Amino acid sequence: MKILSLNCQRGMQSSLKDFLSQKFDTEKYDFFLLQEADKKVLDFLNHPLYKLLSVFDSDAKQKSELCIVYKTKYNLIQHGFKSFASMRKDPLLGFKSPSFGLLWADFEIADKITRVATIHLHSGIDSRARLKELRLAQKILLDESPVPHVILAGDLNAGFPGEQKQMARVLAPEFAWTTKDIGPTLDSRYSENVAHLPNRLAALLRLFNTGVQLRTDHFFVNQQTIQGNNIESSKLPDRVSDHSPVEFIIDTAIAKI
Repeated sequence: MKILSLNCQRGMQSSLKDFLSQKFDTEKYDFFLLQEADKKVLDFLNHPLYKLLSVFDSDAKQKSELCIVYKTKYNLIQHGFKSFASMRKDPLLGFKSPSFGLLWADFEIADKITRVATIHLHSGIDSRARLKELRLAQKILLDESPVPHVILAGDLNAGFPGEQKQMARVLAPEFAWTTKDIGPTLDSRYSENVAHLPNRLAALLRLFNTGVQLRTDHFFVNQQTIQGNNIESSKLPDRVSDHSPVEFIIDTAIAKI
């Protein structure tokens, strides 16, 4: 089984549409776990071999920018959503940002249930808000109708030194961190100039033809999934966002458990 996680940056990079179209046509991935997928990006996701799961964020009073795209051969059992819009004030939208939250879905795969989830934690300098959101996500994924296999991926916005390891400790021991060695996934030279402090700093650095690279995008899997399975995680070189696409591959043994 192969999964791709990507913060789509609301389609700012013109190459995103062709990238997604090519990935759909090759049928390489079983699931796409997306963040910052606004209406522009959702229009890129129509394909006869895939279905789209998206939800309305009642806290933000608009459609969530999280979505899951999956092959039509998989049977969707149930799904759930938790908005993080009201957990930290956004400089642009106050408590109305549709970007942040957790979207999960359970699928029947070879007579077993696998839960896949896409997550987007708050950006900015408040790491405590991100940790609070991550703890909430962990509780939801493990306590909400427990299933054998859980795969969590997305943009954790972990920008401070050691913050990634701190998040891994929060999720441990229930979840294993499969992307700890893939390197930086966010290149600030391609980030949009909006009224967030990190974005303003990125815009300033661009004036000097430089930027910052951060390890923000990750995969975590529960212990039952990682046991007895060969798992590989890597980032792709495609420049389709300010974030790199992250690939997760698990051997077919998951279908036999």
